[in-house]
Amino acid sequence: PPDGRVPPLISAAQERAKLEPTRPVASLGSGGRGTDSWLDRSLWERCLTQGASRLASGAYNANFQIVQSADSVVILHEQIHEARIIPMDGRPHLPSNVRQWLGDSRGHWEGNTLVVDTTNFSDKTNFRGSTDGLHMVERISRVDADTLNYEVTFEDPSTWTRPWTVQMPMPKTQGTMYEYACHEGNYGLTGILAG
Repeated sequence: PPDGRVPPLISAAQERAKLEPTRPVASLGSGGRGTDSWLDRSLWERCLTQGASRLASGAYNANFQIVQSADSVVILHEQIHEARIIPMDGRPHLPSNVRQWLGDSRGHWEGNTLVVDTTNFSDKTNFRGSTDGLHMVERISRVDADTLNYEVTFEDPSTWTRPWTVQMPMPKTQGTMYEYACHEGNYGLTGILAG
């Protein structure tokens, strides 16, 4: 945004934000603080998904690999071992009643820029307070042999006062992607539920 800030939440989203810590089943990285069941914990804490737009994440195990076939692009994330399969054949989005944690992505090329349009998020895929009405458009282009430019625009009229865009360079990394065994040796969840 021109002022460099994420736009304010609309009043309904502000009220949802106040309730978030009290909800037993919540979003990816926030809320979900109940202790009666593993279902009371967030999807990320349960090692199911990190969810929406994290292609340019700076956390550990943040590597990703992009692979293109004749009719699809796959973005493989090292952390939580997710693969986003993005059809490039012009098919329409899924019906609006079909909701997915990572949304429903469709891609196309605009010159040398990969454009990925994603809708149909689940109500459990809460990105910074968003609802299942989140609409995300990513643009990935090559700046030079070792750099991609990543740009993503978020729109959810039920959450923010206006759409907003983030842009950042992504340098090429060297090395191998490794298995991310999220629950291997993770006694934290067992301890939380036992307490």
